Amino acid sequence: MEKQAEIELRPEDRGDDYDAIVVGSGYGGSVAACRMSMAGIKVCLLEKGRRWKAEDFPTDIWKIISAVRYQNQNLGVRFGPEDALFQNDSLAAVACGLGGGSLVNAGVMLPTPIRARRNLKWPKEWERDWDICESSAAAMLRIQSSSVKFPIAKVMGEIAGAEFEANIESSVKLSVNFDVEEPPSNPPRLEQINSCFACGNCLAGCDSKLETTITFSRFENNMVCKEILWFIRIYSLQAGCTIRTKCQVQYVIKNPHGICQPGGISRKRRWRVYINEIDYITSDWVILSAGVLGTTEILFRSQMRGLRLSDTLGSGFSCNGNNLAYVAGSPAPLNGYGLNRKQLSEIPFQDRPGPSISSSHTSSLGFTIQSAILPRAYPYLLFEGITTYNWPTGYRFFQGIVHRLKHFIGLGLSQSIILNAMGYDESDGKIMLEKDTDKICFHPPQDPLLPRKIIAFQKLTKKLGGILFMSRYRSTAVHLLGGCNASSDASGGVCNHKGQVFDPKTPSTVHAGLYVCDASLIPCSVGINPSLTIATAAEHASRYLVQDILEYKNNISASVAAVGQNQFSVTGKNLENDNESTVLIKETMRGYVGGMPCTVHLKMKMQSQNLKSFDKRNWFIGEPHPLLRGKAGGYVVFSAIEKDKLHVIDGEMDLCVVDGRTPYTQYMHYRLLLAAASGSRYILEGKKIMNPYHFALYAWRETTTLEKVLNPILLLNGYTMESYWLPTEPHDLVRTLLEEGHDVWLLQTRLHPLNPANNATIEDIGKYDIPAAFGKILEVHGPSTKIHVVAHCAGGLAIHIALMGGHVSATHIASLSCTNSSMFFKLKALATIKMWLPLVPISMAILGKNKILPLLEKSKGSSGHRLLKFIARCLPRYERCTCKECEVLSGIFGNAFWHENVSPALHHWLNTESATKLPMSAFPHLRRICNSGYIVDSNGNNSFLIHPERMAISTLYISGGRSLLVTPETSYLANKYMKLHQPGFRHERAVVDGFGHSDLLIGEKSHEKVFPHIISHIRLAEQEGNDLTPRKKDSEEALDWGDDPYREYGDFGCWFFALAIIFFFLLLHVLFW
Repeated sequence: MEKQAEIELRPEDRGDDYDAIVVGSGYGGSVAACRMSMAGIKVCLLEKGRRWKAEDFPTDIWKIISAVRYQNQNLGVRFGPEDALFQNDSLAAVACGLGGGSLVNAGVMLPTPIRARRNLKWPKEWERDWDICESSAAAMLRIQSSSVKFPIAKVMGEIAGAEFEANIESSVKLSVNFDVEEPPSNPPRLEQINSCFACGNCLAGCDSKLETTITFSRFENNMVCKEILWFIRIYSLQAGCTIRTKCQVQYVIKNPHGICQPGGISRKRRWRVYINEIDYITSDWVILSAGVLGTTEILFRSQMRGLRLSDTLGSGFSCNGNNLAYVAGSPAPLNGYGLNRKQLSEIPFQDRPGPSISSSHTSSLGFTIQSAILPRAYPYLLFEGITTYNWPTGYRFFQGIVHRLKHFIGLGLSQSIILNAMGYDESDGKIMLEKDTDKICFHPPQDPLLPRKIIAFQKLTKKLGGILFMSRYRSTAVHLLGGCNASSDASGGVCNHKGQVFDPKTPSTVHAGLYVCDASLIPCSVGINPSLTIATAAEHASRYLVQDILEYKNNISASVAAVGQNQFSVTGKNLENDNESTVLIKETMRGYVGGMPCTVHLKMKMQSQNLKSFDKRNWFIGEPHPLLRGKAGGYVVFSAIEKDKLHVIDGEMDLCVVDGRTPYTQYMHYRLLLAAASGSRYILEGKKIMNPYHFALYAWRETTTLEKVLNPILLLNGYTMESYWLPTEPHDLVRTLLEEGHDVWLLQTRLHPLNPANNATIEDIGKYDIPAAFGKILEVHGPSTKIHVVAHCAGGLAIHIALMGGHVSATHIASLSCTNSSMFFKLKALATIKMWLPLVPISMAILGKNKILPLLEKSKGSSGHRLLKFIARCLPRYERCTCKECEVLSGIFGNAFWHENVSPALHHWLNTESATKLPMSAFPHLRRICNSGYIVDSNGNNSFLIHPERMAISTLYISGGRSLLVTPETSYLANKYMKLHQPGFRHERAVVDGFGHSDLLIGEKSHEKVFPHIISHIRLAEQEGNDLTPRKKDSEEALDWGDDPYREYGDFGCWFFALAIIFFFLLLHVLFW
């Protein structure tokens, strides 16, 4: 069941048709919501936390512990509400509640220093109207100073001047009401506005019944009771701003069903704002103001779902040079503890602690130190030796206990205060989203002023006569800045100066309607309390935001607006009116899609609200039952398609579909719209039969699998030339196997033109390349997967070396199909003579160090390259060609195909785009294999045929009946070898008439005459996959090593060309030697 979100809105505003959605209600979100509401724009403000009333704030240790969430990534500890985040050696305190940090910070409002505004990272566009926006924000916050100088301010004023170099005491202005007065007459009148009681409990939240002055509040580390925009709420209610609490936004995406008209006018809202993995709200504008960590996390999650964002997301993070210290046991009259209600009635106003921060002192060294009151609800002992280091070092934890006892019984009462230092760090921190834990984390920035601040703390402590306690965390941050920095283009930040989020497709393009409006925009530390700076940046962005929205709305015609009505909902259901119980189902389905492993992690929300209106008679005519259908969210792990998770952004599930034509058959139907971090989107749609009669026995398997598995296929090319992926042919082997439903992998070895190696052997392919390919396929499909292998020419030699050399286990192979290759390699007479003569050593000497021969006529090469290509064109061959590149290849190898079998388009592609380079380094090893007639290692040793036990697989060997290079004897000997040594497996052989060498795979008729042999062999292997019954041994007739029935023809011609080669070689020897 899912608890309903807490809603605060007017009854007449119920609905989800919003112009803009503001995420977060702190200083940035409040300003944006106020300005849009005042302009008549219909706004929905979403807040992760709840609304804190005055009586809800903690007033003792136990209540505040229950209101704080502690997280430690190193220990894996996480408990309590979402109020604080601890990461590595740093501490960051963030807020959670309606109003953001305004409810629990000190409310210090200081203008942005000139030093920060002169920083190179500071947007120049901000300077044009910064002072105007700052004045507007100050007027909105109604900041003021207290006429009373409280005790802590007096003491700090006396000692700071002596201890700080060129100390400047700043006048502290606060967004706190010190006077009882009426609000301006323009907004609706409030009955009463209470003033500050100077109780000193600001950092724990004000419980002084200032409910009418607190409109938006949040729990950020600093706390104060103040009137942050008391009139925002009035304008919001008047102008139609809907406020929703306990709605944590997960991510935003562009509406996949949005329809755009000419001129950019959309008939449906442009953005979806997901409050969980299933429910969303749509609008044309989304303003992210969830704080530094919140906004950055939302954008990271959105990026994982395909939203293009700048690579600088999360960079430029600043802690504003924050360092906190606690001074205890001071005899000075600090009055540094918060008061309870009884004490308020006994102590005069001027002798009370005052607001949390009432003094601020800036040193010429570049940092500011402020003193703060410790709320009575804080667990002091945590600051006295448990989570801190102490100075002087002789102070111990038990002394803190004694100090607490004295404080409670009033004996020798000593005072304590908090010291908060702020400065200018390097703003080089980094915020990240860990994919494994799906949690936000950060690395703090460098703080060069830290040693100076520690010395200043020690001087103040010595003057106060107390004990100094410093946090064990290197950086204790209460003023987080950056992460979505404003910049002039996407290379320097995430947003522009207006707060619009960059689309990195082009440097200055933005995502229309997506804004950031909070502290994450600030690109550098500001050195003082940043509340007014944040509100000023929000004022600046709001000016452009309101103008953008009004212009857009004016361009939408009444007809388009009417069409868009009632289309903006939370998955078709208003959250406010949905009082029905929600049934959530979590399910994990594992199976195979197109032969590739797929795991689907689903969260399904069943539509129980439609149960009452459902007519049971409709079930028998095919309408699904409401309890069995619903929306789906979650993610899909599909490594063969995308490395990262594929997230479901729109999903529908029906667990039991009945077709009226087959009433006794049930189907599970699913349709999932998937988004990848790469920006690609996929639709996973299908159905499966639920086997009604066996369902009770196999219910778990039936509901957690997708479809039957087909083993993947690995294709191994020959030497240089592409044989399987042919873009000019409609029926190449890759397309044929894909149509069969297999996952097809094509290995491009070190002999492929795309990655030619200058020093390689065929043994290297079998020893390194093929095992690596197997490892990757098994990583994707699982370690128990079996792989079908189809190999040609040198690829066939390499797979036999891999198997018989023990580099790949036969247990991972479902079947093996080889064309014109095997563990034997018998050549025609012409090729045999070429390999017997020392042509290969001569070629290696001519090539020199660079053994990669460029084949294109226009390509530049060395003199040795040009000489070798000239010699290759002069050698005799069966067929001549007008293409010079084809002549070079056929001169070196011999004719690889009969030209009549290959289409002109493919012939052109092979010689101009595919076979552009020829790595010659493997020819010495290939020569040893050819001269031996079977596979040998690179040194010529027979290291492989002596291991037939490693060939425990089903095999198919195919030869061309009209051979050019490799004779049918190659497949004949291999088939006999396998039947002799592995009789328990199926072994086939086929000789296809009319085909030579490579044209077995690249010929125009290959899909009709050759591919059926391969497909049939793979299908039989699939059927035999789980059959462990030993096969009947082959008969003695089958093992008879008689003559091959496929006798070669044309021997006279072969020997004629061979003699011509010998004559040509002798001629070269006479001419050049």
